[in-house]
Amino acid sequence: MDTDGVYVNFLDASSDQKAHKKTVFIAVFFALFVGFLATLGAAISYRATTRGTSIFAEFGRLPGIAEIREFASGDGSIGINALAKTPDDRINILFLGIGGEGHDGPNLTDTIILSSLDTKTNRFAMLSIPRDLAYPVGNSQFRKINTVHAYNEQSSPGEGAKKTAEDLSKLFAVRIDHVIRVDFNGFAKFINALGGIDIVIERSFTDNSYPAPNFKYRTISFEKGPAHLNGEQALEFVRSRHGNNGEGSDFARSRRQQIVIHAVRDKLLSLGTLSNPKKMSELYSVISSNIQSDLSIWDMITLAPQITAINDQTTMRVLTDSPDGELVPANVDGAYMLFPRKPDWSEIRSIASNPFITKEQEKEELKPVVEVFLEIKNGTNYEGYAARVSQKMKSLGYQVPDIGNAKHRGYERSIIYDLTNGKFPEELVRLKKILDADIASANPVEQNNSDKRSITTEDMAIETLTSPKTQFLIILGDSSLGLIQPYATGQ
Repeated sequence: MDTDGVYVNFLDASSDQKAHKKTVFIAVFFALFVGFLATLGAAISYRATTRGTSIFAEFGRLPGIAEIREFASGDGSIGINALAKTPDDRINILFLGIGGEGHDGPNLTDTIILSSLDTKTNRFAMLSIPRDLAYPVGNSQFRKINTVHAYNEQSSPGEGAKKTAEDLSKLFAVRIDHVIRVDFNGFAKFINALGGIDIVIERSFTDNSYPAPNFKYRTISFEKGPAHLNGEQALEFVRSRHGNNGEGSDFARSRRQQIVIHAVRDKLLSLGTLSNPKKMSELYSVISSNIQSDLSIWDMITLAPQITAINDQTTMRVLTDSPDGELVPANVDGAYMLFPRKPDWSEIRSIASNPFITKEQEKEELKPVVEVFLEIKNGTNYEGYAARVSQKMKSLGYQVPDIGNAKHRGYERSIIYDLTNGKFPEELVRLKKILDADIASANPVEQNNSDKRSITTEDMAIETLTSPKTQFLIILGDSSLGLIQPYATGQ
């Protein structure tokens, strides 16, 4: 594992004990399902099976539980929806995967996933955040986001996960309600306690550089198609970073992690798991030693019905540096980092705030619903930028009959001139969003000049329109640099 020059000792025994006293452990790696499993226990499972009732009904029948619930709420209203009463009917949970004791850089986060549960529609979403994402630390300085937990654990032993959730909440401008942290050993043990998981491997691949003991490497491989994985195999599947056949990136790995999470969910909710007291006991034993969370027992109880009701509408997003991705690569003092395509973080924050929208749905929303003709002029100091933006707009379905350079350069903000007299307000709003542009405050003054039109812009420049079909004149400024990867070349 790349330590990025940061090495932080894993929590020592005293810190572990302190953390255990403050934290309720739950039972799932990267999912919301472990809490109620840990709480219920083998006895309740057995009662539910023999009586033909639900686990939750049996829990409510345990001596003293009803009284405790009534005391906690004052009127018995704590109910199964108490935790679900968030301002936006969403529960956001941050999942952190660390190497743990015995691994290089034990507190570096090998996996970061922000998950969201919509308590009204029962939809579930996962957003994978790459470990190489640049995390701003002030004074125009950055470090990789996978070091945030390590630094927090170093400064506040036992509270690294909680403080990391607070930091990432600010970065992504989204509320994070809870955090779950698990280490590699705990993950493998948990999968084994489940009896393994069943997945469908999307692509065959071989990784000749998988980490082995004593700083060595070994070869692992997976074949395309259905597969049953035990804990060690599942760990290899989610950790592999150097596979061939398109599986050698962190982005591909993030996708595999999400596949495993889905499989864990299915296995946890299967009758074979819930009705097996021995398996429930094994799961509890694993999670009490390897998984840390700030979820309380009542949180677990109230989450349980929501978890079991999750439908198949699971959205899985991965931030990438692909041509249509949200990130761009850069070299910072010799370190590989990924930066937001839109430097103000607006695109990534929008995804974090609306995780249930797929990338495909997002693209559809950017397409015009009627035929729209644009003329694009480059008002930036980047040569050829109008041509690059033109290709992007054409890919979204816009007509771009002509491009050129604006009379003036160095625009900070892109500007849209509406030549339709407000005929297409929805399209104007859509263009504003795509280009991060301002809409001209006044209608342009058109000047007839033979067979061409000219307009006087807000800065009193006269821009000639080449095409008679042009409906919107766009003068590009630096605010639109996030539309395409501004730091990349040859695009």
